[in-house]
Amino acid sequence: MPPRFFLLRHGRSVANELGLIASHALPAGDAYGLTREGRRQVERSVQAAIADGSLVAPTVVVASPLLRARESAAVAASLVGVVPAIDPRLTERGFGDLDLGPDDAYTQVWEADRADPAHTRWGVESVHHVLRRAAAVVAELADDPAHGSVLLCTHGDVASTLLCAARGAPMGHHRDDGAVDTGALREIPAIDRLLDVEV
Repeated sequence: MPPRFFLLRHGRSVANELGLIASHALPAGDAYGLTREGRRQVERSVQAAIADGSLVAPTVVVASPLLRARESAAVAASLVGVVPAIDPRLTERGFGDLDLGPDDAYTQVWEADRADPAHTRWGVESVHHVLRRAAAVVAELADDPAHGSVLLCTHGDVASTLLCAARGAPMGHHRDDGAVDTGALREIPAIDRLLDVEV
């Protein structure tokens, strides 16, 4: 039986506070970490999942390499007593020319996604590409029967893309069908569709 998979969107970050898109490893790999509230969001979500028995030991925690996700994973991992791993395939969707610009540009990207999830306008990474790389992580971890649960600490568009695909919803509507708040934890309802994604 495969492990239960959970998505943890990083807690509220400095980039969120500044209203910035920060998707590239330079500088987001070592900048724009969690705010105090962001840490509290992650703590509350993970503690609630432990308390209700959702997270089943042994829990594996895997994070995007961007600072806000690494810090969120460190908080989560400390609560379940493990050391987090890093996987670059969980990094934020690439926002191309919009990176380090105002985050109100997300709206126009998501509008373009609804029309065509394969688009790369403004140099943005397509929804399909995000799905392929993130689903590959799920497929690899699902093969290990030693895992009780897997917690993937990632970003808004990566989480919404995985949830949308797992539910079988139209990929262009990932933000309508799969949006996850900062610091929130969501179980992937079924991973079968993710295992079928061609990578």
